[in-house]
This record gives sequence, structure tokens and C-alpha cells, in this order.
Amino acid sequence: MEASETTDKLYDFYVRVEPIGTTFVFELKKQWKKLVVFIGIAITFALLGSFLPYLLAPDNPLPATMTNFIQNSFSFITMIIIFSTCFFFGGIIVSEFSEKTGHIVFPIINRYKVLAGKYLGAFLMEVIVIATYYGTLVFLATVYYGGPLTIRILFSFAMAVLYMLAVSAFVTMFSSFMNSVNMTIVATIMVLLIVNMMVDSIIGFTIPDFEPVYSINYMSNLIEYVLEEEFPTERYVEMGFGPGPGGRDFKTWLTPTIEIGITIALSYFIVCMAIALLIFKRKQL
Repeated sequence: MEASETTDKLYDFYVRVEPIGTTFVFELKKQWKKLVVFIGIAITFALLGSFLPYLLAPDNPLPATMTNFIQNSFSFITMIIIFSTCFFFGGIIVSEFSEKTGHIVFPIINRYKVLAGKYLGAFLMEVIVIATYYGTLVFLATVYYGGPLTIRILFSFAMAVLYMLAVSAFVTMFSSFMNSVNMTIVATIMVLLIVNMMVDSIIGFTIPDFEPVYSINYMSNLIEYVLEEEFPTERYVEMGFGPGPGGRDFKTWLTPTIEIGITIALSYFIVCMAIALLIFKRKQL
């Protein structure tokens, strides 16, 4: 009897998760060309940011340590995460409605299982792209310096994955109320690259002592700063604008603490996914 009950429970579990796995595999097959393109982009920009500067200028000395070399090579990582996430996740919800695929899918498979499978598939491809970027940097650093490799590179990768988690939820939220995949991609890229930067600058000038804990891009600075042997005690750079006592202070915040950065990323994920799921529940074909 116990064996029969165990078998029934395993079968029930399989029935519940099988649609997620099927959608997961389908998402990988559907977007594998994008994956190949972004892997190529990741390798190219890793080379541009690390290998090429020293190849074109042999007299330019290498950084003193492997850690400094990797830090100096992070110029493009945020851009790669933003663009790849927007392309992988831009159609995660809106495509089901704009392409009318929901007429076939939703009556057969629970829509939340569809979303879970698509999200896990897209996120896995994101991780592969960023792991390729890190792997290229680690390979070049090993060639240049020979080792040993600092374990802090794993902390940096963990921060990159957290940032991806937050950005993916943000894009999913936009995908839930936009009318097309292309509009979702363009809108999220504009907000993440331009609007966020403008808001950070305005608040930094008007309220210089206010740490931008609202900013998803502020959290991304941890990807680089977590590599530091000693985390910076002064987490901002202060500048003055205007002559004399009437001038105003301006602060550029460099990085949150690790605890604040994790809180920002998880807050974005929870809030954005909650909004996306609420809209997804109410949205009709």
C-alpha cells in the first residue's frame, strides 16, 4: 500500500510539473539562435574590454593583479545583461497575446505553468551568456597571470545573477502590459539605460545625501566592487558645483553594501513579478 501511495504521489508530482518542463524545453528550442548570438557578443565584448587594449598598446602595462584585470574588463557586462535580458524576456507574456498562441495553450496548460517554464528557460540562457563572459575573462586572466584565481570572482558572478534576476522581473512586468514584443524591448532598454540614469542624476543633485536604494542599476555596481579585497568605506564621490558658498554639492554613489544590494535585487524581483502576475491573471486574449 505504501509503495502504491508513493507511486501515486510521484505521478501526481510529474503531472503537475511536466507542463513546466515541456514549456522550458520548448523555450530553449525557440530561442537557441538568440542564445548563440549573445554568446558570440559576450565573447567579443570580453575580448574588447580585456585583451584588445593590451594587444593594440603593448607598452600599456597590465594591471598589478588578476583581480584588477578582471575589474577593468567589466566595462560591458551591465550592457550585455540589459540587452540580453530584454531580448530573452521581452516576449515572455506579451507574445502569448499578441500572437494569439494563448487560444491553443491556455485551455490545455495552466497559464502560470506556461509562464514558469518560459521564465526558467530564458533565465537559464541568460546565465549561460553571462557565464560565457566570465569564463572568457577568467581564461584570459589565467593566460596573463597564471593564477591563483580569487574566489571573489564567484561572489561577483552571484551579484551578476542577482542583477539578472531583478532585470528579468522588470522586463516581465513590462511584457505583461505592453502590446508587442518590440515595444517591450525598446521601452525596457530606454528605461534601464536612460531614464534610470537621468533620475539618479537629478536626485543626486537635488538630494545628495539620499542613497539611491531605489535604483536597479545602482545595485549592479556590486558586480565590480565585490571583487575588492577591502570593501570601500567611502561609497560615494562628492563634488561641488558653482563658486563660493552658494555652490551645491553633488554626490555620485559608487556602490551599495552587499546587504543593501541583495535587498534591492530581491525587492525588484518580488514587486515586479507580483505586478506581472496580477496583470497576467486579469489579461484576456
